[in-house]
Amino acid sequence: MGKKVPLVAIDEQSHALPDVPSSWSTSAPIQLSEEEFRLFTHFVQTFSGWLDFFDSSQQFCSVVPHLALRNTGLMKALLALSARHLTLLRETPGDRHDSDSSYPVDRNAAVRYYYETLHYLNKAMRYQSYAGSQELISTALLISTYEMIDGSNRDWERHLKGVFWIQRYQNNHGECGGLRQAVWWAWLRQDVWVAMRERRRVFSFWRPQKHVSVLTIPELTTRAIYLLAQCVNYASREESESTDLEQRLERGNELLYMLQEWQDCLPREFTPLPVPSSSDVFPPIWVNPPPCAAALQFHSLARIIVILHRPSIGGLQDYRAAQKLLTSSLCTICGIARMNDENDDMAFSVSLQCLYGAGLGVHTPHERAALLDLLDKCQRRIRWPADSLTKELEAEYQKVARYGPLVSAKSKGILQRSPEPSKNLSLYVIHEL
Repeated sequence: MGKKVPLVAIDEQSHALPDVPSSWSTSAPIQLSEEEFRLFTHFVQTFSGWLDFFDSSQQFCSVVPHLALRNTGLMKALLALSARHLTLLRETPGDRHDSDSSYPVDRNAAVRYYYETLHYLNKAMRYQSYAGSQELISTALLISTYEMIDGSNRDWERHLKGVFWIQRYQNNHGECGGLRQAVWWAWLRQDVWVAMRERRRVFSFWRPQKHVSVLTIPELTTRAIYLLAQCVNYASREESESTDLEQRLERGNELLYMLQEWQDCLPREFTPLPVPSSSDVFPPIWVNPPPCAAALQFHSLARIIVILHRPSIGGLQDYRAAQKLLTSSLCTICGIARMNDENDDMAFSVSLQCLYGAGLGVHTPHERAALLDLLDKCQRRIRWPADSLTKELEAEYQKVARYGPLVSAKSKGILQRSPEPSKNLSLYVIHEL
């Protein structure tokens, strides 16, 4: 196979051709073969749920299929993603009971649709109206998602940045509404995961205009993603290597305040429902609807990240407060992961990301074993990523055992010492008691 082509970064497109949408769309709905119809149906009925998980308007399920029927590039991207997902389901069919997993899909078909999409993009990007279209941003997001589940990490990283430039050109953001907003949040979730693993800042620098106190339930769930992005920035090499510890402490406290403010505004839908009592290491926590549960996991991961990278102000009180917050956050992530609906892959995907991120802050053997078991269950369920995250965490634990937590933490930029106390963590522990 040839070299993959990154998505084109959009500039002012001064060289674009004068055009109308009919230059890059079809005059009649695209006719699908029997195989393509199955792939199309799988996307609409199954995979779109991944992308629509936090979107109550279900844009990928309701809008994108209709756009794809009139746009060859978007249709090819949709078919590529659907085909690749089905091949993942068939790799170890004994673990799954999806009716879709029995479809005889050739992985080469997914690759073919993928390259046909890139070929279409290279031609269609000449048109100014296409550069600003919903079809382009939808196609770019589907291609990025294809590379995410395909394990093409280098191409995925480049295309995530390409999607960023397209969104910036189109002035899309988390409050612009409709499909563009839905794409923006789906893209940010991907970028947060890559940024967290690579310890870089997320590409976006957008700031929400709505105050947390006026947000609807769907908006509260996406605000948790935004807050996690800010905390991933805080843990990035760019920010954590700063020698201004006063500024680091102030920013850490600001993030903890924002996280607490979000938590204080939550309605009853975020409150756990009753479950049988349990003596397990991490008792199950049942929150319904699932997007609310996932938002609580993102919130808990964000708090863990801040605490692990916030300069210590010293003293037993601050240490105990930090440990209580870490324990509470870890129990939330693991408890919710235990209650995931077996048919909800996106819930497993969120749990996987949060379990992995939280795993770096777990030190006791019994907690590590319980977390690793949950992480392995999530990864076997969704077939992603290709490399074992459980083995990655086990390798980190071995480093800690060999060199000690102090050396390991310093190597990650976690331990810093503040020269002078500011706010302490006790304020935030009160809300957990």
